[in-house]
Amino acid sequence: MTNPVALATSVWGNGLRRALLLHGLTSSGPTWWRVGEALAERGFTVVAPDLRAHGMSPKGDSVSIQSHRDDVLLLGRGWDLLIGHSLGGAIAASVVAASSDFAARVVLEDPAIDSTVTTDFVADSPKLPMHPTEAAVAAENPGWDRKDVAIKVEALLACGPHIIERTLGDASPWDIWPDILGSPVPTMIVAADAGVGSLVSAEKEQEVRATAGHLHFERIPGAGHSVHRDAFSEFVDLVEGFAGA
Repeated sequence: MTNPVALATSVWGNGLRRALLLHGLTSSGPTWWRVGEALAERGFTVVAPDLRAHGMSPKGDSVSIQSHRDDVLLLGRGWDLLIGHSLGGAIAASVVAASSDFAARVVLEDPAIDSTVTTDFVADSPKLPMHPTEAAVAAENPGWDRKDVAIKVEALLACGPHIIERTLGDASPWDIWPDILGSPVPTMIVAADAGVGSLVSAEKEQEVRATAGHLHFERIPGAGHSVHRDAFSEFVDLVEGFAGA
């Protein structure tokens, strides 16, 4: 056990089913606003924490995957649906590996499966300025809703540019593939378009599709790494179908 911290959370809805949404690096709980509202309309109570060192949550003494995992475990078990994007996908896989009763179904959105791929992805990504603006974020992500842009800027300013380097340093090396394979919980990987920018390679896709049992795979054409922002309707439809299956 690490030294867990209490996470700030955003909440949508008051349905009988419960969904937990874990954001990616340099984002925050509120960045899930559109997905949170959509799931709330479908009968969920939706909770989205700010991960440590993000948003309104404490920085903590480390930002390793294990530290994030132990923070999330404090949010309780028995979730009907767990969604993790990018870094949040790595954390979600680690959480379910540690507690198989944590969630009934898991969606990993373009997950950070291993640290080598993630480090290369970050290095190859366009760099935002030290003081990001809505114009800069919108230019890099022309398909995003304007509210997505505004909330992302708030999240970037809250954690600061150093959080990427710190996270890659504290968390590396990691490889969540054994956690994904070893978990009995039904899991769907929703990957970005490999040609646009995805953390899930074509080779890994073939490996997932060849794995029988609890794993499902979807790749959304045209969507970048932030699938739920680039292809909101397609993403929510996949999640709803999977959660209701």
